[in-house]
Amino acid sequence: MERDIPLPTPVRFDITAFRDPETPEGREWWLSMGNGGYLSGTLLHSLARGYHGIGVLATVPPVGRTLLWVKWDGWIEDGESRVPLTSNHWGDHSWDPRGFLFLESFFLEGRMPVWKYRWKDRVLTVRIWHDATIRATVLSFLLDSPDALDLVLHFYVNCRDHHGIIQGDPPEASCRVEEDTGFLSIGGLSSTVRVPEGTLSVNTSVVRTFFYPRERERGLSDWENHRLAFSAKKTLFPGQEAGVLWTGISSGQAPPSLKDNWTRISRQGFLEGEKALLKTARGRHSCLESVPAWVNSLILAADSFIVDRPPLSGVPGAKTIIAGYPWFGDWGRDTMIALPGLLLATGRWNDARSILLFFAGKLRNGILPNYFPEDGSEPLYNTADASLWFVRACHHYGRSTRDYAALRLLYPSLLSVMDAYRNGTLFGIGVDPLDGLVRTGSSDLPLTWMDARIDGRAVTLRHGKPVELSALWFGALASMTWIAGRLREDSTDFRKDQEKTRRGFRKFVREDGLGLHDVLEGDPAEMNAIRPNQILALTCAEGLLSVPEEIGVLETVTDHLLTPFGLRSLSPTDPRYQGTYAGPPAARDNAYHQGTVWAWLLGHFAMASFRHSGNIDATWSLFDGLKHHLGEAGLGSISEIFDGDAPHLPRGCPLQAWSVGSTLEALLHLLEYPPSGTRS
Repeated sequence: MERDIPLPTPVRFDITAFRDPETPEGREWWLSMGNGGYLSGTLLHSLARGYHGIGVLATVPPVGRTLLWVKWDGWIEDGESRVPLTSNHWGDHSWDPRGFLFLESFFLEGRMPVWKYRWKDRVLTVRIWHDATIRATVLSFLLDSPDALDLVLHFYVNCRDHHGIIQGDPPEASCRVEEDTGFLSIGGLSSTVRVPEGTLSVNTSVVRTFFYPRERERGLSDWENHRLAFSAKKTLFPGQEAGVLWTGISSGQAPPSLKDNWTRISRQGFLEGEKALLKTARGRHSCLESVPAWVNSLILAADSFIVDRPPLSGVPGAKTIIAGYPWFGDWGRDTMIALPGLLLATGRWNDARSILLFFAGKLRNGILPNYFPEDGSEPLYNTADASLWFVRACHHYGRSTRDYAALRLLYPSLLSVMDAYRNGTLFGIGVDPLDGLVRTGSSDLPLTWMDARIDGRAVTLRHGKPVELSALWFGALASMTWIAGRLREDSTDFRKDQEKTRRGFRKFVREDGLGLHDVLEGDPAEMNAIRPNQILALTCAEGLLSVPEEIGVLETVTDHLLTPFGLRSLSPTDPRYQGTYAGPPAARDNAYHQGTVWAWLLGHFAMASFRHSGNIDATWSLFDGLKHHLGEAGLGSISEIFDGDAPHLPRGCPLQAWSVGSTLEALLHLLEYPPSGTRS
């Protein structure tokens, strides 16, 4: 008999966590719809961001994300009183209703949010999930009570781009009810809400000034009006799980009939899907059989970023990676950095293959697309490193899967990348034939991952020869040598170029022993800046430096950049250092790569550190901060960035693909070695 796989429950809060609503309002749950759409909210069911909603739909998957179903409000009528289940935070900073007063606990079962309410001798369990089979979001209620009770619900809607808060009245909505189904038409979109064995009524009043504290922190519009579309009433019976559901974009026709016990069947289906993800990962990597629960949570978190892409470029079953929720779409650089962890470490090799083949078909002059705009327009190619990360990802794919047939398909594209860098391509990107180092052109256009701009100008001037580009080029040459060998192709030129780059790279080694220069032949202020890019010379270009030089890099990064949550983007000793990422957009952009901590770099530091220390337990402990962070911001996942200064508050996207992916890549790397102690 096949052993059942328990789902991790890494996030759990008890009754004491809900005394002051401000803290739990900062903890957010997020669920992917699998096509770029998502649903999200807080522990209190309040709206803390303009991105929170129980139906943010991808109208042109995986983009065109539109807020449609905003939130639900509900309460129980027990004949003596009304017990609120939800909470709302208003523009005058008041709370009403205050459902958090009845919350006993909250936890994640896998990625499914679960709330438990208690009053008198009654307990109500509320869950929410997205059912891809029936293409609907399900809200379920399970009552433990001596008698039946009535549930009253309100459903709020809007229709706007998920980025844009509108402070006027929401669009007019056309609503009608047929039996237990409400039909909604708003802003050119149609959808339905269904309350089986309940009653629905139309109510299209505007409810004003929902307060968004997370947007206030970002210096943006911090309140919005939404439209109440439907109200519903339903009787809950003890021990019987009851559900309501709302659809994505529909044709206006009645949804299909539901089976008996459909809510329980749908919930079990979602949870079985979670277990299947863990089973797939363990099937590819036996070392994942006995990992701590928080690592299993990251395996599940990885799935949130992997979404369907409509069939393009002749690639069947195409997938893509959403770089981060809520405001990023699919980005080439982020995809290639995250892919080894999100897809190879989790055993999703077919998905990795489809993504690599898709991006191979999108190369232009050897450059990988950096960004696919949400309006569906042509992708942007403003990146100097994404193509080199692509070569690395293809190498990791081949090494993991031994799928040489796919490598054969990818090989012409890989050659086009190498030729483009040798001969020079867009934006002055190319290899200097004199020293084998990669250079870039314009100072105004940021081409590396440190790409923040204010008024169109780069904040971090890294034109010239950034250290990680040459490290990635050296690694790409090693990758191509390996791939060519497996395909029985000539690798002579790759080996020759690798030796030239190895010799030229000596220029990056600092005479003062503080690791590597960050940039050569560019802005003088950047040459001696202590930044984390040098760590990639250890993880993406193995053998490029001597052992003492690598140790010098590790010591410099440890002394200046290492935090419990990642690496700072600039040393605090630099006069340009910004220790807090907060305030309006310009202030945040100025701090983005000038001291802000990036979680994705911690995985690379851990892999480099372990190679020299050999101490798996000490290396494993580097992730203690991220392990505890899973219950702090985007629950069960890892944020994009953190403040450079202690206490290193989480900032940016609450769920970031390369934060999760690079962590998983590093953890799998560690797990492949025999343990010398315990892990927790």
